[in-house]
Amino acid sequence: MLIDRSEQARTALAAGLLVALVVLVYLPGLKGGFAFDDYHTIVQNPALELHSLRLDTLLDAAMSGVDTGPLGRPLAMLSFAVNRSLAGLAPWSYKATNLAIHALNALLVWSLIARLLPSLAPRVPQGAAWLIAALWAVHPINLTSVLYVVQRMTSLSATFMLLTLLLYTSCRQRQLRNEALPTAWPLACLSLALLALLCKEVALSLPLYLLLIEACVLRSGRAPLSGASRAALMVVAVGVLAAGIGYFLHDIAPGYAGREFTPSERLWSEARVMFAYLRLLVLPAPGAYALFHDDIALSRSWLTPPDTALAVVALVVMSALIFARRARQPYLAFAWGWFLLGHVLESSVIPLELMHEHRNYLPGLGIVAALTLAVTDGLSNTARPPLGRVCAILAMAVLSGVTLSRAALSADPLQLAETELAHHPLSPRLWYEAGRLRVATANAEPARHAAGIAALERAAALAPIKTLPWSALLKTAIEDQDQATVARLIPIIVAEPRETVGEEIFRDLVICQGYGQCRHDAEPVQGLGLALLAREGRSPRSRQHLLEWLAVFYARLLADPAAAITILQDLVAARPLDLSLKTRLAEAYDSAGQHTQAVQLARQVRASLPWNSVFMQRPLRSRVEGLLTHAHDD
Repeated sequence: MLIDRSEQARTALAAGLLVALVVLVYLPGLKGGFAFDDYHTIVQNPALELHSLRLDTLLDAAMSGVDTGPLGRPLAMLSFAVNRSLAGLAPWSYKATNLAIHALNALLVWSLIARLLPSLAPRVPQGAAWLIAALWAVHPINLTSVLYVVQRMTSLSATFMLLTLLLYTSCRQRQLRNEALPTAWPLACLSLALLALLCKEVALSLPLYLLLIEACVLRSGRAPLSGASRAALMVVAVGVLAAGIGYFLHDIAPGYAGREFTPSERLWSEARVMFAYLRLLVLPAPGAYALFHDDIALSRSWLTPPDTALAVVALVVMSALIFARRARQPYLAFAWGWFLLGHVLESSVIPLELMHEHRNYLPGLGIVAALTLAVTDGLSNTARPPLGRVCAILAMAVLSGVTLSRAALSADPLQLAETELAHHPLSPRLWYEAGRLRVATANAEPARHAAGIAALERAAALAPIKTLPWSALLKTAIEDQDQATVARLIPIIVAEPRETVGEEIFRDLVICQGYGQCRHDAEPVQGLGLALLAREGRSPRSRQHLLEWLAVFYARLLADPAAAITILQDLVAARPLDLSLKTRLAEAYDSAGQHTQAVQLARQVRASLPWNSVFMQRPLRSRVEGLLTHAHDD
């Protein structure tokens, strides 16, 4: 009993030390603000305001992220709503929650590696599991998953993935020892996997991790899965396949309309991106990390640029060499497989941006584990154990130092953007962030304001798709009442060949002014909308989108619902199955005082909504119910 208590005390001390290390490294970053997608997903999302704990209010908050992914990531969105109800829009609250999740994940990683280590590296002491977890937890590549608030979707999904892997591994190891198991353990694994999926779709890679553990650690041939376990895995496999097919048909093909690359170009580019990730994981140079890596060159073919083919060949050769040594060094094959499989989804044909550091949150664990175990295993054959401790301390100091410095910079968003821009001068997004923040913090400083405008112009010059910088420049010019710049920008935006650019800028202006986020000035908004509609050769789809937002413009900015009704009636006649358009028309009727027509149309929409609209079309359903409730009150 004394031995057990002593062991428990050491374990508790090690756990406390791990958590303390994580908190100390990231603590300076809690002072920072929101960034980029945080604004759209959290700050400008009124559905996250929990006025009550009624089921419909919770569902509104959970499903308010319908544009974040196919499933809406409801569990992560609900966690943001909890933060907002407790501390409003204070960024430290959200970041502190992210930090707590990351600390928990470090403990889970430690526990998982400790279970896998005896099979993967039997000569390596168990202390290596703690070291791997600590190095992973303080690695600077994970900073954006902790201090960039919206990436809680990544870290919280990882929490449930790690819990699934831990439970599965524990039960399978007990099965190998012929111990009794709870009959419901496969169901528990599936439940945890579903929770991971409801945080972020990257959890679809979970079955790949399970198969890797089966193949490299558990060696399932020695202890075949039970019938229930096989059925559970089959359900997971079929579910993943169905989800993948549905995602491809619903989101992947249309998603490339807003990208500057094709599916094949993305695949070629991702081979080089994988080596960029490896460089960030192995060589933690402070200036290499950034919130955006949109300065990476696009691969147009396997020889453009020439290092594309080299990257593909290198990946194949490295994989072959590593797996050839799997009998002598099984941990290398496992760790490399973990890294590759973790990138299968986000480094494939899904039309995401080419590169982001947070995509290495779990996959990067493989590289950290491989390097740590390779050094530890190599030193176990020598009589120099102090050298191992020196290496561990040095690695910990370097990683913690880089992360701490980045966290300190994160306390000042503008300073962080300026610092990252100095190391990534060809990044359009960083120029955009620097410009936006310079303008926002200029106050009465003309020089800083001018520097912000110059940065936005630079972003527009570098960006292949110029929606963000042009929109920011136009909104700033309207705010400054700079009519000359407005007159200069509108023809440039109208002439842009990619139709979605003008559509999105016009919609952004309507939302910004119509919902009180910008200074009200209807003339340039109307001028842009009409000029876009007048451009020759515009597709019917684009015209319909522009007309829809022109109707919103008339209703919200000009308080002219009659004009909105005229436009929307024509659009509904052309697209009678579009329930969103019908809802807009019902709202216009309601604004015009035509309550009978509004109620009739709202009832038609409600009757036409599919059963899953309670979840997947929650914002639309809420608007319809709001119309009917308003009519009932009247």
